[in-house]
Amino acid sequence: MLNHNFNREFILSQLLDLAELPVLLSTEGLDVARQMASKMVDIFQAQKSILIIGLEPYHNIARDLAEHLKHGLNMDRPPLPVSFLEKTSRQQQPLSNLISQGEKGDALFIIAGEHSQETETLVREAKEKNLFTFAFCSYPPLKNHRPDLLFYLPSANRPRVKEIFLMLGHIIGTLVESTLFGNSF
Repeated sequence: MLNHNFNREFILSQLLDLAELPVLLSTEGLDVARQMASKMVDIFQAQKSILIIGLEPYHNIARDLAEHLKHGLNMDRPPLPVSFLEKTSRQQQPLSNLISQGEKGDALFIIAGEHSQETETLVREAKEKNLFTFAFCSYPPLKNHRPDLLFYLPSANRPRVKEIFLMLGHIIGTLVESTLFGNSF
C-alpha cells in the first residue's frame, strides 16, 4: 500500500509537470494552432483533402483527430474531406505508399512524437508530391526536412506529449469548425 506522503508528492509532481506544458501552449503553441487551423480552412475551401497519419504509438490520437475533424467535434455538420492513414511498426510497406492517395494541393498532417527520422521521410516525400505538411513532434527535434507548419514539444514524457497533442488537435478542430460553419448547424 502506498503511504499518504507518497501519494501527495506524486500528485504534486504530476501537477507541476502539467503546469510547465500550458506555458508552451499559451505562447508559440497557440499561434501555431491558429496558423494550422487557418491553413486547414484554406485547404477545405479549395476543395482539397487532408490526410492524417499517426506513427506508433500516436496512431490512436491521429485516428481520433481525423474522426473529429472529418465528422465534427463540437457541432453537427457535413463531413470534411479528411482521411486517416495508419502506419505501425508492424507494417513493412514504405511510407510513400501511405501518402500515394494525396494529390497536389492536399495536405499531410503527421502526428509523430519522437519519430523524427520517419517524420522527415514523410515530409520529404509529401513535399515531392506537392502536399502541404503539418506535424506534431516531440523531442528529439527534426534536423533536415521540416514541415510547413510544425508544433514542436520539447519533451520526452510520452503521456504528457499525447495529452498536449490531443488538446492542441481539438483546439485546431474547433477553430476549423467555427470558421467554416459558424453557428449554422
